[in-house]
Amino acid sequence: MDQIQFQSWYQLCSAAVIELEPKLLIERVDAAEAAIQGRLRDLQFDSDHHKERQLMEDALRTLRFLRHRPNT
Repeated sequence: MDQIQFQSWYQLCSAAVIELEPKLLIERVDAAEAAIQGRLRDLQFDSDHHKERQLMEDALRTLRFLRHRPNT
């Protein structure tokens, strides 16, 4: 797994998960989702990185939950 690429989207997801301010939360979720989509495009023609792909799927589910949870 390419550590630099992995760290980028992972750090953005981590920041979204711990954000308490609703407006900033949405901004962080947007940034994390964009980073994941970019990474998925980078891996589009690569048959490796199965673990990272699974982590990104899990992260996207978490980000969707954060975006739609009450009080945001």
